[in-house]
Amino acid sequence: MEKSVEIISLVFKSIDYTRLIYNQLKSEYCKVDGWDVGVRLLLNDATPEVIDYVKTLDIPYMIYNDKNPSAFWVSRVYRCYNTGVEASKYDNICFVNSDMVFSKNWLQNLLKHHDGKNLPCSRLVEPSLGSTHVITNDFGRNPNNINYDGFYNFVDQISVDEIYDGGLYMPSIFNRQKFIDLGMFPEQGVIDGMGSDRYWFNQLTAQNILKQITVFDSIVYHISSGESQSK
Repeated sequence: MEKSVEIISLVFKSIDYTRLIYNQLKSEYCKVDGWDVGVRLLLNDATPEVIDYVKTLDIPYMIYNDKNPSAFWVSRVYRCYNTGVEASKYDNICFVNSDMVFSKNWLQNLLKHHDGKNLPCSRLVEPSLGSTHVITNDFGRNPNNINYDGFYNFVDQISVDEIYDGGLYMPSIFNRQKFIDLGMFPEQGVIDGMGSDRYWFNQLTAQNILKQITVFDSIVYHISSGESQSK
């Protein structure tokens, strides 16, 4: 398997969240020995203020304006993800959210399970009640009050070299060409009550193409309110 991966995050209206994910993507935690790791911001129908701010940063970015700006916003999010993958020059893709904080070795531990058989996803820590394999603990609910030391210390306590079936959908790593060949995220955004990412993951599992797993030593803090709740 080719050892190049691009970490991609969408941003659209919050300079605070854009600053947060920029600092995360540029950190040592997004580097892995033996891998060519790229990072990129996708400016998804972004505000002029966010576009101007990103232009001052030393990070690759892509401006995306949806062909149907009146469409349901979730559909526009998944179309932006698909466009970002198509434009990537890397062999593998890792999607992240702009409201995430990474722990040491999160990416390295995710990549060690990227073997062509599994679809590895990080384990999330969130401030409110979560979902499968999610740990509830509050280390801050906006980009300006994150308790980084508290989170890193907590990671040392909970991190174990184990994997479990299922989980949530981001961060996750997959082969770029396989994603394209399998049709990418469906454009309608929500299918049978689930997001396009969940639908795509479920289809992979149902067809025995890849098995979704959660990696218990790839820990990521997810504020979970995100830009959609910011001013």
